[in-house]
Amino acid sequence: MASTHPLVEQVRSGHSRELQLLAAQGILPLSAQDLIPLQVELTASESPEISGYAKSSLEELDPKLAAVFVENEASEEVLEYFAFAASHPFVLEALMRRRDIPRHLLVELAGKLGPDLQESLLLRQDAIIEEPEILGALEANPELSVYSRRKIAEYREHLLPRAPVVEEKIFSDLQPIALDAEDLVALERVRELPAVGERDEKTGLSESQIRVLPVPLKIKLSRGASRTLRNILIKDTNQSVALSVIVNSAMSDDEIAQIASSRSVIDEVLTLISRRREWLAKYKICSALAKNPRIPVGVAVKILPKLSVRDLRSMSKDRNVSDVVRSAAGRLYRIKTK
Repeated sequence: MASTHPLVEQVRSGHSRELQLLAAQGILPLSAQDLIPLQVELTASESPEISGYAKSSLEELDPKLAAVFVENEASEEVLEYFAFAASHPFVLEALMRRRDIPRHLLVELAGKLGPDLQESLLLRQDAIIEEPEILGALEANPELSVYSRRKIAEYREHLLPRAPVVEEKIFSDLQPIALDAEDLVALERVRELPAVGERDEKTGLSESQIRVLPVPLKIKLSRGASRTLRNILIKDTNQSVALSVIVNSAMSDDEIAQIASSRSVIDEVLTLISRRREWLAKYKICSALAKNPRIPVGVAVKILPKLSVRDLRSMSKDRNVSDVVRSAAGRLYRIKTK
């Protein structure tokens, strides 16, 4: 909140150079809550003398006092100043504790943190999910620790969503085409194998027989597939096969919700569902995705704000979801019930 102290207003008015000099030097009888933001403003003064005094005063500020102010009362302008100018660990750690700190400032901080503070920054998983460049800035830090390097690799693998699949690129060559002679031969061969599992009425093949079909043929069969066949192919471990079911089929919201809750599908399928706005507009699909332990953590965290207080409370205690998702759900629950 901007100060309403009369002296602060007089300094900001610019009518008295003497008052500005006194404020820049920290001589005015003002509290730290009033003086620190004022000095930050004065660092941008057109007068080299005033800006110089303000910068010197802020550099000489007791780090503990600066840390307390930064963590509890600083405006975004003040946060930005200290993010670029501060070097004391107390102040840097206080900056990272601010839940509302702009993510680009964490990117700035990441490049100059010592090993201990790197670990503190890596605890800010919420911020890293929102701004993955934080990890890139950490990697460029000349003091990057072995622990931090290992943690960054883990986050890239498990915390951040994988690069989005571009459907048009993957499936641009999969326009509807008739089965050729080679496809028909493959179908006849699998018919001779033992039939185990659910049987698709359209092809007459069982689940075990469908599983061993060549990938190109399974992709072809996904077009216009029956629900039984879709249910088999969507669980295929080959990414192109599983995604082709989503792209090439007209499915009801109930079926999509069932897929979203399935722990047998690959995470690329769940990610693709999460990228369809029309599906995310359906609460049961959002809820199913967020609660599925298979969904990438970054995707789940982005969906959480859409959930009800009741579901957030339930997820905050659900040991089946990841620690990151569970803690994020708990945090959102507390925010929404305040």
